[in-house]
Parts: sequence; structure tokens; C-alpha cells
Amino acid sequence: MIKNTLISPQKWIIFLAAVIAFIACEKDFENIGTSIVDDNIFESKQYISNLIAYSKNIERTQTNNLSYYQLGVQRDENEIFGRLESSFVTQLNLSETNTDYGAAPVIDSVLVEIPYLYTQGEDNEAGLPQFTIDSLWQYGDGKFILNVYELGTYLHSLDPDDPTIEKKYYSNDDELFIKSDLLFSNLFVPNANDTMSIINRYKYPLYPDLSEKEIYQKDTIKGESVIPSLKIPLNKNVFKEKFLDNQGATYFASNANFQHFFRGLYFEAIENMPNNGSLFFLDFNNAMVTIYYSNNETADEAEDEDLDGNGVTGEEGVTVRNPENLKLNFSGVKVNLFDREQTSAGIQANIDNSDTENGNEQIYVQGTSGAQGVIKLFGDDTDNNGIPDELQTIRENNWLITEANIHLYIEDYDATIPVPERLYLYLIDEEQNEQILDALPNISFGNLGGYLVRDDDDQPVEYVFKITDYIRELCNTDSDVELKDLGIKVYDAKDAVNTTTFDEKFDNIDTNPKGVVLKGNLPLTEESSAKLEIYYTELNQ
Repeated sequence: MIKNTLISPQKWIIFLAAVIAFIACEKDFENIGTSIVDDNIFESKQYISNLIAYSKNIERTQTNNLSYYQLGVQRDENEIFGRLESSFVTQLNLSETNTDYGAAPVIDSVLVEIPYLYTQGEDNEAGLPQFTIDSLWQYGDGKFILNVYELGTYLHSLDPDDPTIEKKYYSNDDELFIKSDLLFSNLFVPNANDTMSIINRYKYPLYPDLSEKEIYQKDTIKGESVIPSLKIPLNKNVFKEKFLDNQGATYFASNANFQHFFRGLYFEAIENMPNNGSLFFLDFNNAMVTIYYSNNETADEAEDEDLDGNGVTGEEGVTVRNPENLKLNFSGVKVNLFDREQTSAGIQANIDNSDTENGNEQIYVQGTSGAQGVIKLFGDDTDNNGIPDELQTIRENNWLITEANIHLYIEDYDATIPVPERLYLYLIDEEQNEQILDALPNISFGNLGGYLVRDDDDQPVEYVFKITDYIRELCNTDSDVELKDLGIKVYDAKDAVNTTTFDEKFDNIDTNPKGVVLKGNLPLTEESSAKLEIYYTELNQ
């Protein structure tokens, strides 16, 4: 574990006192003269440490309790990263319990609406708002096969083996989830202008015979605010059997009962053609399944009204159709599922040939259970004293470390998947991965870095990690900070340290589908190979 001694109140007081004393002394030095202090006593130098770097496969990542969930198909056209199919399962909740569907209820339509992540632009010439979908990766015609099933597996919020903790689901748990009735199947492509729906409301002259129907009303459905959403019609017959035919059953007395009866939805994305596909994120905070239905009610006509359409006006107690709806929201357990195919891709060959002893020429890093990098610092421990020889030498030199950076340069390659704007660094531990010291804002102000550096032509060049505090502690013989391998991953929003708890545990959530190929540590003569750069000050002899 990381020792949090750098921020104790006593040390802060000592530090401030030292600063004040130094300022006072400096003013004294200015008055006395330069003969007291020799500016050449200390000398700043640079030291380059050759690290070992290679790639490792990520079998799975936890994919419930996420901020956003992704859907669709992504393929790197040049077969560097392979193909990703991203699906999800979700529970549904009733907006009301024990719904009374009224007399002669018939479902008009069942519609799923899930908002995209979007940016609103300027209105067009007709005054209508224009949108773009954020975090959308699309190639070819953008189409993929989308299947929606009734979920046949109950999703547990708590771990059945230990109900005191939350259940964890993972990206490769697809075999746990049963596909029940098929509710929708078609080619799909996201549409940024999909902001409203038209629902036809029907009446049935021969009810209960539904063979003849007439539209009695058309509803234009918009949200409280106009936003682009994924919109999918679902099989009305299944919802009739599940909902209308079971009116009054205890299934609908509570959401707990309902989720055991209707266990949710399974959205499955399948590649249609290798050169076509889309991948995007969805916002489940306002996601909804709406069952639009109509029932009969009795009404009195005004003198000039003919509500039932029989040609007679002013009647009392006529039967008319009444539009209703029941909403099901997406609160509850949700799980993203990632299906990767990397057999013919460069990423698989790189992983298969990872050299954990000497390192590799390239490091593949991709999210969504793709690959991560591993860095080993300071080389071998030839005398078997538990300290790498290089680190032991640095300790004996008694350097004052002023800065330490890891440079990871981007390989020149032709990939159609965008490079990440940020990578992340963490400490690898078999029992529990940990945050590196420089990521903890209560110790080092969270100045880890890892952001993409671009050149003057806006081309991606490298990522730089600032690990000064970690290297300082490793070089301090009195520190209990341990030397561990470093993991490199695509940054995920859940990677950042919780600024309330300052928890040092690192859960390695890996849901960002971007990827990059980095230069490894070989060949050693390559100036842009991965390296640790240390700046230090020492006393001139």
C-alpha cells in the first residue's frame, strides 16, 4: 500500500516554516554578498533509464454500474485492432404498479427510446434544432444488425454468495444471459435527427375481433426537451401476453415481483458487413420503454358531436376509444457485453509474442477488454538482494530527484480507430491493483498526466506520465513504497481517484473503445523508444 505521510499537518507546518526561513535567509544573502553561497555547488543532470515494456491481453472488465453504456459494432479496417461487437442487458422498472388497463384494451405500439450522447448545434433554416451524436464511430454505411430480446435471466443487484456486497458483472458474461422472445430484429444505423415519433391510435369496429381497425388519432411523441434518441418498435404481441393478459396478477404488485416476472431486455449488436458499422454511447438516465394502448370509455356527446362515428350527434353514454400509456424505465442493473474477434489482427500477434523478460518493439493498448501495456522499471536484480541493481545504484548516489517522467511515443501506423486523448498508469498487484502515488490528489495534487501530446501539425506524438513522487519514494531507503510493475490503459472516467475517500484501490474499469500502438523499449538505440527520464540534483565534488 502507499504510505500517506507526505501530507501530515506537522510536515506541512515544517515545510512552510522552511520556506519562510529560506526567503528570509535569501534576503540576508543579498545584503551580505555572493561570497557566502557558491551557485556551482549543485548541478542539475538528466538520467535515462531503459525500461521493459510489452502488451498483455485483457480477458474481461467489470461492466455494470457504469456512467454510460455502448452499443454497436466497431472494426479497424486495416486489421490492427480487430472487431468489437458491443451489446447490453438491462432491467426495467414499472412507473406504476397494478395498472388497470380498462375496458377492451389493445396495444397500439411499444417503443424503446434511449437518448444518445449529443451536442446541439444551430437551428436550420426551418428553425429546427440540429444535433450531432457524440462519441460516434461510424464507417461504411454505418449499418449493423440489432436484435432485441426479452431477457430470460434475472439480474442480481446483490451478490447471491454474499448479499452484503454488490454483484459484479463482466464484459464476457454473455453465456449467463438467456435470450427469450425476439422483440425486434433489423439493420440499424444511428440518426442524430431522430427526435420524435408518430403513434397511430386504433379503434376496432368488430372488437374483440381485431382483423379490422381504423386510426382514430395520431400522437406526435416528443420528450420534455427535443433530443436525439435511439427509437425501436417492439413486438406488441409479446407485451400483450405479458402485460394485458396478466392484468391483476401479483407480478405487477411491486418492482421486485415484476423484475422476476419480466426480467429485462437484451440488446444484441452483430456485424452485418466487415466494411460497415457504428459504435456509440447511450444515456440511460432518461431511457424508456412505453406501451401505448387504447381502451374504451363512456362519454356524452355535445349537440354537434359524433364521438363514436355512427352518424348521430348529441348521444349520451356512447363508447369511445381513449389513448393511454404505461412507461417502463431503465433503472436497475445494466451490463455491457463485449465480443472481440482479434485472430487475424495485429494486436493478437503482438500479445502472443509478448516478451516479459526483454520487452517488445510495440505496445498495443485498447479499451473494452482489448489490451494493456506493462512496464517494468530498473531492470534486473543480479545479486538477489530484492532491489534491482540500477535502483540500488541510484539510492547509493543519494540524488535529489526533481522530476521523473515516462515517455511513450506513438508508433507510425494506419489505424481507423481514433487514438485516446489520455492513457492511465497504475500499479499492478496480483491481489488488488493500486493507484500510483502521483495520481493521488491528497499527496501530489493528482498531476499524473498521461494526456496526448500533438505536434504543430496536430498529429499525435506521445504520452507523458509524471511519476516524480513515486520515483522519489523508491529512491528513498526509508520509504515503504514498493517497486511494482506499471499497467498502461486507455483512460476511463472511473479511473480517477475518488476525491472524497482517496481510495488507493484501482478497479481497472476498461470501457473506452479507442486504441493506440506505442513504441516499446526495443531497439534500445531508438531515440523514441519507451523510457524513464529522471532529472536530479547532486552536490559537486
